[in-house]
Amino acid sequence: MHRKEVITTNQFIWMLFCIITSFTGLHVIRLLIFQARRDACLSVILAWVLDVLLAVVYAYMGIRFPGQNMVQYSMTILGKRLGKIIGILFPVFFLLVSSALQRGLSIILNTAFFPKTPVEIILISSYLVVGYAVLKGIEVLGRVCEILGPFYLFSCIVLFLFFTPDVRIDRLKPQLEAGLYPALTGTPLILSFIGICIIMGMYIPICNHPENGFIAKFTAVSLGTFVILSLVISAIGIFSYPQARNMINVSLELTRFVHLGDFFERVEAIWLMIIIGAAITASASMIWAFSVGISQIVGLNAYKSLVLPSILLSFVIGITSFKNSLDLVTFSLYSYPLMATFVETGLEMFLFFAALILKKRG
Repeated sequence: MHRKEVITTNQFIWMLFCIITSFTGLHVIRLLIFQARRDACLSVILAWVLDVLLAVVYAYMGIRFPGQNMVQYSMTILGKRLGKIIGILFPVFFLLVSSALQRGLSIILNTAFFPKTPVEIILISSYLVVGYAVLKGIEVLGRVCEILGPFYLFSCIVLFLFFTPDVRIDRLKPQLEAGLYPALTGTPLILSFIGICIIMGMYIPICNHPENGFIAKFTAVSLGTFVILSLVISAIGIFSYPQARNMINVSLELTRFVHLGDFFERVEAIWLMIIIGAAITASASMIWAFSVGISQIVGLNAYKSLVLPSILLSFVIGITSFKNSLDLVTFSLYSYPLMATFVETGLEMFLFFAALILKKRG
C-alpha cells in the first residue's frame, strides 16, 4: 500500500508561483508586448481577473469531489469511458507544457550562455534533474519550491527596484492608442500561460487543507501577476515598445541593464539561477501531473513506474516538434493559446456544468 502524498497550503502556493515564474523568464513577456503593444499591462490585469474567476470553478470542483483530481472526477461525472477520453486531455496538456518549457529553456541557454553546447545536451541534463525530482515525489518538490519561491520573489522585487530609476512612464503612453483590440488580443495570450496553474486541480486532493485551494491559487497568481507587470513596465519604460517587442528575451536584457557603480553588475547570473530553478520545478510538476493522471486512467496503483517513460516522451516531443526558436515562438503565439483555452477553460467549464446538470458529487 503506497502512502498518500500530502502538501501544505504554503507549498501549494509556491509551486504555482514557480510555474508562473518559469514562463515569465522565457519569451512570454516579449510575445505579450508584441501582441498587446503599450497596452500589455491592461492585458495582464484582465488575464488576472479572468484567471481568478476560473480558480473559483476549480476550487469548487475540488470541494464538490473531495479527494479527486480533474482526471478522476471526469470519470465520476461522465462515466468511465467518456470520462477517460475527456480526463486524459488534462495530463496530455501538462506533458506538452513540459516539452515546450524545457525546449524554450534549452534554446535560451544555448543562445545566451552556451553557444557551443548542443541543445540536446542541455535538454538531457535538464530532464535528468526533472526525472530525479519527480521520482523523489511531490512532497519533496513542494519543500524545494517553499524555499526557492520566496527567493525568486525577493530577487524579482530587488531587480525591479534597480530598474525603477531608469523607467520612463511616458513610454507607456498613450494607453488604448489603437482601441481595445491590442489589450483584448493580449489577454488570452498571457492568460493561457498563467492558466497553466489549473494544475491546482491536481494539487487540491493532496493538500492537507483542500478547502484552501482558491486562497492558494489567488495568492500565487497575484504574486505572479505582480512579477509580470513589473517586467512589462520595466521593459517598455526602459527600452520603449518598438525595441522591447523585438528582443529575444526581455527579462534577460533587463538584468544585463542593471548596474550599481562598478562593483554591482552582470547580474544575469541571478536571472540564470531563477529561470533554471523555476523551469526545473515547473517541468517536474507537469511530469508528475502527467504520470499521476495517466496512472489513474489505466488503473495503476502508483505513478512512479510511468515517470521515466514520461520524461522520454516529453524529451522526444521537445526535440521533434520545435526545431528552432522560431518554431517555438510561432507555437506559443498562435497554436498554444487556442489549445490552452480549450483545456484550461473549455473542458473544466464543461465538467462543471455537467456535474450540476447530472447532479454528480464525489
